[in-house]
Amino acid sequence: MRFKTTLLQVISVVCLSQILLLLDEANTFATQPKMITVSMQFEYGLGFSKHFNEIKVTENATILDSMRAMQKHRFRITYKSKGSGTLTFISEIDMIRNEGNGKNWIVYINGERAKVGVGAYQLKANDSIVWKYETFQ
Repeated sequence: MRFKTTLLQVISVVCLSQILLLLDEANTFATQPKMITVSMQFEYGLGFSKHFNEIKVTENATILDSMRAMQKHRFRITYKSKGSGTLTFISEIDMIRNEGNGKNWIVYINGERAKVGVGAYQLKANDSIVWKYETFQ
């Protein structure tokens, strides 16, 4: 009888530890942010452009976050910014500065010129980000 009681206790402890382990794994998985993929292209004019087909960022990341993620790429494109958060402004890409009254880097999302800044627009999976060096019209 004592053997049965001890065996039941051991089985109970093993089962409880397995349940706790599974709960811990489920909790770890639930707290990991969901990753999405976006593409980014830089159009310099005269038919020249550079492409990043897959940049991984967390869900609801901003264009600015994708620029930061692109910096981890082997062939990253440098940029300079001013301000912070939702008020961030990109002033230079790939050592080409905005001209003010001339050509400037203008960002498009899925074919449309962005209506908010790079620190405000929240990306969705498969968004296409295109930076064009052009005169604002």
